[in-house]
Amino acid sequence: MITPRHLPSRKSSGLRGICIMLCCLGGLLSTLPAQQTTAQAYGSQSRAGSSSSPSPYGVTASNLQQRAAAPADYLIREGDMVQISVFDEPDLAAGGKVRNDGTIQCPLIGSVKIQGLSQSAAARLIETEYRKDYLVHPEVNLFVSQYSSQHVTILGQVVRPGSHELPVEKNLTILQVLGLAGGPTRIANLKKVLVKRMVGGQEKIFKVDVNAMASGNETMMFYVHEDDVITVPESFF
Repeated sequence: MITPRHLPSRKSSGLRGICIMLCCLGGLLSTLPAQQTTAQAYGSQSRAGSSSSPSPYGVTASNLQQRAAAPADYLIREGDMVQISVFDEPDLAAGGKVRNDGTIQCPLIGSVKIQGLSQSAAARLIETEYRKDYLVHPEVNLFVSQYSSQHVTILGQVVRPGSHELPVEKNLTILQVLGLAGGPTRIANLKKVLVKRMVGGQEKIFKVDVNAMASGNETMMFYVHEDDVITVPESFF
């Protein structure tokens, strides 16, 4: 005969059921890390055609053009928008787009070629021109207010192949640039990424081991140039 103290408690039975469910759930979650891939280093999902997270360094399509300030060593390019002011001379303020010949129009002194110069060097050049005939001690301030577009082409096994606009940053690595394309797909071969580049009028092809970069090997860092064509091949198992 079973006495009451041998009867199973409903409360303890319910707790056992919850424990079993949690154990099963924990088993499922423990398998998730095994599905992570190198592609996650690029801030993207690893499946081709899937939606991607923001690029590794926070660049979005809406802020590629507008920046608070250019890097100090940025060289002015054709198509950049610049603003020029002269201390205590408001009538000499100027601004506009750098023309195809690399010049900008300034009051009194006319066209000044500033393409290929840093912002500070361009300001000093304009000071020199004003000093010739008009001002004794001109103090010119010049800054780039909007950048002309720069592009790189990314082909092959990336989420969004095609031409991508580059932000104006110094020394963008291929790891960061692949992030602009959503990162590599699941079947990308990141050990043999090819970069085609024009150097001195001649085409050169570089083979880059992006896997080594993603693992933190700084000696393997490869930096991207404007108009590079990057091809991410497919892995063959």
